[in-house]
Amino acid sequence: MSFSAQSTSEEVCHVLAEYIRGSRVLITGVTLGSIGGEAALQISRHAPALLVLAGRDLQNLQATENAIKRETPDANTRLLILDLSSQQSVRKAAAEVNSYPERIDRLINNAGVMAAPYTTTPEGVELQFGINHIGHFLFTNLILGRMMSGESTVRVVNVSSAGHKRGPVRFEDLNFQDGKCYDKWQAYGQSKTANMLFSVSLAEKAGGKGVESFSLYPGRRETGIGRHLKPEEWVNAGWKHEDGRINDDPKLNWRTASQGAATLIVAAYDPSISDKNGSYMVNNQVNNGEAVDYALDPGNAERLWKLSEEIVGQKFEY
Repeated sequence: MSFSAQSTSEEVCHVLAEYIRGSRVLITGVTLGSIGGEAALQISRHAPALLVLAGRDLQNLQATENAIKRETPDANTRLLILDLSSQQSVRKAAAEVNSYPERIDRLINNAGVMAAPYTTTPEGVELQFGINHIGHFLFTNLILGRMMSGESTVRVVNVSSAGHKRGPVRFEDLNFQDGKCYDKWQAYGQSKTANMLFSVSLAEKAGGKGVESFSLYPGRRETGIGRHLKPEEWVNAGWKHEDGRINDDPKLNWRTASQGAATLIVAAYDPSISDKNGSYMVNNQVNNGEAVDYALDPGNAERLWKLSEEIVGQKFEY
């Protein structure tokens, strides 16, 4: 399929409507105004059989569901409480999904945190790595067996970022010496690199059994994920002018909500990318050339898989 950097979610959904219709999709991180919330809203207009809205805050989930129902009253939505920072919550949510009568065939791992101050999950994992990667790693693997139990292929989409270029996975020191040498941007980079390596692993381990996985950069957009940043940090990063206006340099790849969500939808539904399993997408296209080598390296992917299994205390084999 031919999409461009400017393609909107409306355009993408129009082209992919026949694949969205009847699908059963679960999206994490669906707050209104976020790219996950926008993806949910756009997908809901094209008759998926089931749309599961997953997040930690029930009120936020209900707000997104209400927005969907206002437009599409008969949309089959379901809410799932999922706190990715807590392995206990992740396991409870996965058990709930596995009890559904329907089988999920599209999983969009979108929720995330960016540039957060140093803190750890209840299990002692640095928060950005814990939420952005470990929570999704555990949740995905706990429901993947059920997802794979049908005839058709399934898709797992991991939302990464150009921020993966800020740092590789620090295999010997995930927690930055327990916060003593913490750099919030390196920590973010580590977690986004992990998202990409997770897709590499899923393609390698389960690709022969009908699992397709893609990671992606949705483009830059000011959403709640930037809530930890002070106004001067936006300016110092070159993303905004001092008067608060967005710096509209094309290299910064600013996207509207609709454009930002488009790559999530392409990654979840476009059949023409199936032969690029495990790849990284930018601007609605597979573009591994935009990835730093360490983020797509099969050796790093395997090492991360084993480390992640140790952190969650469970092995996953396909």
